[in-house]
Amino acid sequence: NWSEIRRETAVATTESFLIPDVPDLDPNTFGHDSGAVALTDPTHDIDGDGVLDTQTFDAGDAVVIASDLDSDGDADHLTLIHEDGGYASWEFRRDGDGVVHWEQTDGGTLGNG
Repeated sequence: NWSEIRRETAVATTESFLIPDVPDLDPNTFGHDSGAVALTDPTHDIDGDGVLDTQTFDAGDAVVIASDLDSDGDADHLTLIHEDGGYASWEFRRDGDGVVHWEQTDGGTLGNG
């Protein structure tokens, strides 16, 4: 019966309204000494290996693209793109003595800003 099928497909479930968890990150204070950024809900496979490793999310006045390419649960690469077109790309590094830090690998302004 067509009305029965239509009624079943129109029912929304709570799962359809769930908002994915996003990492706790302040793009205005992010820098060299920021700690690890745990990826909570990767949705993209950026390196094509079949594993979801990248998450994009809004954080304040920026969009953040965070990738975990070594599958340890923490972001290895971050790119922050601010509303004014400013951007910065960062890589998570571990020194020979075990100290971890972020190193900026690129930055600038997109567009005519």
